[in-house]
Amino acid sequence: MFRTMAFKPCNTGLDQRIKSKFTAKLMWSPPIARGFYKYFELLSWIFVILMFASAIASGYGLYNYIKYGNCNGENSNVFCIFNPTGIHTSETCSVFGVEGAINSSKVRIEGYPTIGSGDLGILHEYGCYSCPYTKEVEPVVRTLLENYPGLEFVYHDVPLEIHNFSVEAGEAAICAGEQGEFWSYHDLIFDRVGDLENSSFVEFANVLDLNISEFNKCLSSNKTLSEVERYNGEAIEVGIYGTPTFIFEDKSLVGPQSYKNLKNLVM
Repeated sequence: MFRTMAFKPCNTGLDQRIKSKFTAKLMWSPPIARGFYKYFELLSWIFVILMFASAIASGYGLYNYIKYGNCNGENSNVFCIFNPTGIHTSETCSVFGVEGAINSSKVRIEGYPTIGSGDLGILHEYGCYSCPYTKEVEPVVRTLLENYPGLEFVYHDVPLEIHNFSVEAGEAAICAGEQGEFWSYHDLIFDRVGDLENSSFVEFANVLDLNISEFNKCLSSNKTLSEVERYNGEAIEVGIYGTPTFIFEDKSLVGPQSYKNLKNLVM
């Protein structure tokens, strides 16, 4: 078959031996055996075409899996042959690329936005606005906080430069926080993260009726970038190696979690 594709004469007799061998194996059904023998060359061409198509599709899927963590592309939850269980690991949104022990004693709360009373303890999330798996777990986090308002929730932004607009989103959220709207802005980013572009951050500020002049002044300052760099430095101290990572007391979970898993972590 491959010699035929290269326009070379096929004198090895291999195709005839294969045809005869498989025809003999199909003799349990004479009609099928006759059909296979008669259309062997057509079936061979179909097989070759499917083989090349499969190789191309596998290569494309592998590229997406390496880049986005899903073989179907960014922000996709469709079945992926490279990850058939649907259980994601932090490697997809790797922070520093080295998996190790998380040191919960290094976790800080000062300087980070918090919400909730804290009567039930403090849940920390280390996330990246543009990480598809941080986005994936966001509805689960919101439901948990609605059901357990006694939890104090701390969001530690760890912008990953491998994701578009992650640093810009982190800076913009800080600026919104200066006007008392961090959590509204935080939620808006996750709701619209698939459509982010350069103009999105001012657009979000307008939606929340922020003072645009002050917002733009904040964005253009070096203060927000310094804050983002501080976040990353403190994440290194804690041992964060992927987003999202959840820490409650001395327990931690890495990667997007089910509601049951997060509930078990804090209860």
